Amino acid sequence: MARLFRLILLPALVVFVMGLALGSARLADWASQSMAGPFDPIAARARSQSAPLRVGLQVHPAVYFIDPANRSAGLEYDLVEAFARTQRMELKVSAFTSMEEAQAALARGEIDLLGGALTTSRLVPGTLATSARYFTTPLILVHSPRKLKPNGFGELLPRRVVVSARLQGHPELDTLKRNYPGTEFVLDPASDDEALLASIEEDQVPYALVERATFEATRHFHSDVGVAFTASAPLARAWVFRAEAKGLKELADHFLHRLFAQGLIERVLDRYFGFPGQVKPADLDIFTERVATLLPKFRHWFHEAQERTGIEWRLLAALAYQESHWNADAVSPTGVQGFMQLTEDTARRLGVTDRRDPKASILGGAQYLAMIKRDQIPARIPEPERTFLALAAYNIGPGHLENARIVTKRLGRNPDVWVDVRRGLTQLARPDVAGQFPLGPCRCLMPIELVESVRAYYDVLLRLEAPHEPRLRLVSPR
Repeated sequence: MARLFRLILLPALVVFVMGLALGSARLADWASQSMAGPFDPIAARARSQSAPLRVGLQVHPAVYFIDPANRSAGLEYDLVEAFARTQRMELKVSAFTSMEEAQAALARGEIDLLGGALTTSRLVPGTLATSARYFTTPLILVHSPRKLKPNGFGELLPRRVVVSARLQGHPELDTLKRNYPGTEFVLDPASDDEALLASIEEDQVPYALVERATFEATRHFHSDVGVAFTASAPLARAWVFRAEAKGLKELADHFLHRLFAQGLIERVLDRYFGFPGQVKPADLDIFTERVATLLPKFRHWFHEAQERTGIEWRLLAALAYQESHWNADAVSPTGVQGFMQLTEDTARRLGVTDRRDPKASILGGAQYLAMIKRDQIPARIPEPERTFLALAAYNIGPGHLENARIVTKRLGRNPDVWVDVRRGLTQLARPDVAGQFPLGPCRCLMPIELVESVRAYYDVLLRLEAPHEPRLRLVSPR
């Protein structure tokens, strides 16, 4: 599987996530609505600045990349975009292949802010770093699938580890070198973490040391890479500024502290890291093989479903795989059948006479999901939350989903945000909570599994399958 993904990805490092292809609501939108206002003195000071905010970001799966629609994305990009929005500043991003290049640009005054740095490795004389611990990630040792899982550095054979270039000069790396003098730690000369993980999967490199965030952001595409052990305590990221930009640094600290306090950081972390572990590596291998062998038989019907409903065909294919593994004869213990696992009542309402007919099931399931999004999910809810909630309702019904949103609100969370409603669903799964509603008990852990699994399969399909662009209609429909 690694070879297939590598052929697609080598020309440019790109990591796809569901929120991007669905036209995701940006963190910047949420932050600008809740974190800036006329009575915020710090934001008021920033609004008077006319110069753009010049930010340097490393091209990296857990920092910054370009999405399929040629838009900027990534954890650190979302954060700096939100910061610029709340401060009413124009954002200008410069992309760098390594942190060293970005740091040099900062020293030359070409950028104002270096995002996504590992704090202790980027503080050189004349620079300042934010103090807010908005994101931490430990170092992990990953290994080739042909190597036995080691429990520590002393069990490595060969005793050689390729180290992510993001760790160059980091004190934690120096500590490891001192503690394990018999192990050779070699910095990745290509400064490309995803290529490094691909080399691990292809057994070209036996062991590597990377941030866990890097692994989590790409694990669907390198699922044969094994995680051996955690090699460090969590390392904090920071934004770095030149010493003369103390005021801008204070603004950034204020922003990041508020982002964390208001729970907004959870939304952006869920966007990039919230679902990778839902599907097992062996299942991803089977899925990838069936994308090549089974999906071509049904692709045109998914394309037709997209044209009829406006729902992206790869999302529908991911949902169908989660529901039936693309098996037209699939039947669940509760009696739902076919590709899209429609109930008898739902199929009747949709005009699907044979639930085991793949075409009818695909078109019917797509129509049902579109109806839920249109009629059952409040119009104010943006993407991708709208689709996540609709998928949950597809699984347990709109009534149970609405009850989960009520529970979510009682918990003091946002009923319009999937990461919060997910918590509400876990509470609604309890009989004492479900008993408070007329609908009664709910299989409320199942929609969590469905949504997160669909996200995982969709993530893979975005790399393997091209989007469908319907042909132009030469004659207007009557």
